[in-house]
Amino acid sequence: MEKTISVEAAGPGTATSTDATERDAADERRMSFWEHIEELRQRGKRVLLVVIVLFALFLVTAVGSVAIAGTQVPMLVPALGTNQPNVATQFFLWIKDTFVPDRVAGVNVSFAFQNPWDAYIVMFKVAFFLAIVTGSPFIAYETWAFIGPALRPSEKRLILRITVPVAVLFLAGVALCFLVVLPFTIALLFSAQNIMGANLYLFFGDTFLDFVLLFAVAFGLAFQLPVVMYGLSALGIVGADFWRRYWRFAAIGIFFFGAIITPDGSGVTMMLVSLPMLVLYILGYFSAKRVERRRMRAKSS
Repeated sequence: MEKTISVEAAGPGTATSTDATERDAADERRMSFWEHIEELRQRGKRVLLVVIVLFALFLVTAVGSVAIAGTQVPMLVPALGTNQPNVATQFFLWIKDTFVPDRVAGVNVSFAFQNPWDAYIVMFKVAFFLAIVTGSPFIAYETWAFIGPALRPSEKRLILRITVPVAVLFLAGVALCFLVVLPFTIALLFSAQNIMGANLYLFFGDTFLDFVLLFAVAFGLAFQLPVVMYGLSALGIVGADFWRRYWRFAAIGIFFFGAIITPDGSGVTMMLVSLPMLVLYILGYFSAKRVERRRMRAKSS
C-alpha cells in the first residue's frame, strides 16, 4: 500500500527510475538459440535471393531508352549476347573513361586485360558490387528486422537518427575519392613511371577495378568517423571529454591513415584526405558533446 501511495503522490506525468528502465527494456519475447538460427537462416536466404536476382539482372540488361509517345524514356532493356554491353559493362566503361587518361606526360596509356577470362571476372565483380549497392535497402531492412527486437527503444532511436548521416557521409567520402583523389593519384602514379623511363603505360582491367572500388569504399568508411564518435558517446561508452583530451593522438592517426592510403610523396593527396577527416573529427566531438548535454538534461528533469 505504501508503494502505491508514493507513486500516486508523485503526480501524473512523473516517471520513476523503474518505469524508465521498463520503458527502455528490450522486447520480452524469448526465442531459443535454434529459433534465432532458423530466423537468421530464413532472412539470409531472402537476402541471398535478392542479391542473386539483381546480379543476374545487371548481366542480362542494359541502360537504354524506349520511345513512348514520341519521348525517349530511360529504362532497362534486354542485353543478350557478347556484342551488347550490359549494365555491369556500362558501369565499368564509365569508370574507365572517367579515370584512365589517354596520355600522361606525352606517353600513351594502353588499357588491357592480362588473361582472356579477366573481362568476365571484371563483369561479375561489377555486377555483384551493383547488386549489393542496389539491394542495400532490403539488406538493411532484414538486418534491422533481425536485431531490432533485441534493442532497447533508446538504441532503436539512435540507429534511426544516424541512418541518414551514415548514408550522406559515405556518399561524401566516395565523391571526394572520385572527384579529387583518384584522378590526382592515377596521374601521379603514371608520372612516377615516366621518371623511371617507362615509354608505355599499361592499365590492366582487373587490377584497375579493384583499385577504384577499394579506394572508394575505404573513403566512404573513413568518413563514418563522426558517426562512430556520436554513437559511442550516445550509448555512454565513451564520454565527449575523451575525444577532446586525445585529439592530438587522433590527428596523428588521421595523418598516418592519409599517408598510408595515398601514395603521394609530396603530401598533397595526404592533406586532401586528412584535412576533411580532421573537420569530421571536430564535428564528431561537438555531436558527442551535444548528446551528452541532452542526456544530462533528461536526467535532471
